[in-house]
Amino acid sequence: MLLAAPWCENVTMLAALDQTWMDASSSWWAKANRAKEHIDSLHRQVDEYRASAPYSLTPEPTEKPGRLAHRLRFLKPVRVAISTTIGDVLSNLRAALESLAFEVARRSQAGSLTARQERMSTFPICETPQAFDGFFNKDRKDRKGLYDKRAQAAFRSVQPFTNLEEAQRVGIALDKSFSEEFRWDSLQRLDTLWNIDKHRRLTLMTWWPDLISWESDGPTNRRAFPGDGTLANESVLLYIEGADEGQGDDLRHQFNLVLTDDPAYSGKDDGTTDAVVRLLEHWHQHIVGLVFRRIFTIMSQAVATAQSPRPSRPAPSTGA
Repeated sequence: MLLAAPWCENVTMLAALDQTWMDASSSWWAKANRAKEHIDSLHRQVDEYRASAPYSLTPEPTEKPGRLAHRLRFLKPVRVAISTTIGDVLSNLRAALESLAFEVARRSQAGSLTARQERMSTFPICETPQAFDGFFNKDRKDRKGLYDKRAQAAFRSVQPFTNLEEAQRVGIALDKSFSEEFRWDSLQRLDTLWNIDKHRRLTLMTWWPDLISWESDGPTNRRAFPGDGTLANESVLLYIEGADEGQGDDLRHQFNLVLTDDPAYSGKDDGTTDAVVRLLEHWHQHIVGLVFRRIFTIMSQAVATAQSPRPSRPAPSTGA
């Protein structure tokens, strides 16, 4: 059975691939597809949890006349089932990468691995080109020779540093460092959260304000001022001064459930505020739509001619 690839840009690209990479019964596709099933389940669970009114934003008078403090209260803890489903998504996405790395190693060794080589097969996620080279040649001597030239080119094409390395190679100056690229990279964030869930505890989450607004019939007389900046239970999210005729004091608001364990989360505006479902959907699509595509493409080439495809030139950016 072959799986239709959502990322194939045309029939020619699909035909150029070794079709065994597209087998839906393979461990890498089975794990990736199972992750998507858990994401769909998570979507339903989060919607149900949100509908249960797990938090409130209540206007309260202050000592200053005409100023209201809008206090945030968390009324219901995040359901354990939500946390465990997130863990299931993380586990299956990470397992899809490990299964793929095992198969890449197997094909590098003409289809047969020793017990030691099986243990050494793993998917590299490296911060710098130097760390990547060390992964194959220095860090573990018993991994040396496990992955052939083609396999190393395939892995290199999806590393966190790939775009920045290519920009430097062609002389494009970007105000970024490898460490900054690494912080925002989907694979390293997935890997970090997977390790937390696997070895320590359930991932931590919080409600993050996505949209705050109020109604007015014409120009508004109200002004908003920052609260205490903590986003904790009982914290003041913001202050409102003034009033609009015929309108109440309640605010329209929408909060997203976000992962505070995400390495890109800072609790400030410069951190990630992606809702957890949207974030995991993005990571799933990144793996099946970019990581799989690049690795399948390179691994379908002859070993002697295989090389990493040059990534599209990154535009200067400071966001996620």
